[in-house]
Amino acid sequence: MSNSMSCFGYCNDCEEIHELPSSLAIPHCHALMAQLSMHKRIDFDVPLEASDPRLSTDMLYSKMRGRMFGILVCEDEHGKEVILRAFSSRHNGVWNVAGWVPPLVDEHAFVATVERGNLDIHPLTDLIDTLPKESKEWYLKLAERRLVSHGILAKLNALYQFHNFNRETRTLEQAFQLKKGIPVGTGDCCAPKLLNYAAIHGLKPLSIAEFFWGKETASGHRIEGNFYASCEEKCQPILGFMLCQGKQVVTD
Repeated sequence: MSNSMSCFGYCNDCEEIHELPSSLAIPHCHALMAQLSMHKRIDFDVPLEASDPRLSTDMLYSKMRGRMFGILVCEDEHGKEVILRAFSSRHNGVWNVAGWVPPLVDEHAFVATVERGNLDIHPLTDLIDTLPKESKEWYLKLAERRLVSHGILAKLNALYQFHNFNRETRTLEQAFQLKKGIPVGTGDCCAPKLLNYAAIHGLKPLSIAEFFWGKETASGHRIEGNFYASCEEKCQPILGFMLCQGKQVVTD
């Protein structure tokens, strides 16, 4: 991972790449790694007797494997350093954890949308399982299920609101700069969570770094303790908008 360009994206508005360096954030990431290693849970800000068993790091070494963690170094309006931290997606099903930035989406609205969608998807799946494979009706019901699934995904995407440092807000569809399908989970990674929180709270971003923690991925492409740039598929297409500060690019 390049220290000078770990988080970047093309901005359609400015027609240039906005980026954020990683050097200032890396020592804070090492400190976070030490805390994860020592406490073996992510709610290490509370006493052990008050900890939530779901927030143990044991699940990161299970068949579910590890996940990304990130640190964003910011500056408030008084010039005071502010350190934000995030974990990607959900931790063992938990969306919000004290001491970590929240997700971009309201978890209750997300879960409710999924549950309503399941009421349409599951009966179709059950029906498809009873039909002769490759029959005309089988193909028709597969197509119907695909349309329903796309509709549910569109409703989920509509729940996400992205903010940047120009005090602008856009939907996921508006912020995603590539003219192609939006991958599932876009907006749930560390960088979008961190930048969105900073933008909402009037914090100036200075440096960001993300590292992998837990059992290495099945492909071996991500290994515990290693730093990685924001992902190309989900993050880079939205980071150009999120990092926009009126053509101001932060450099080391």
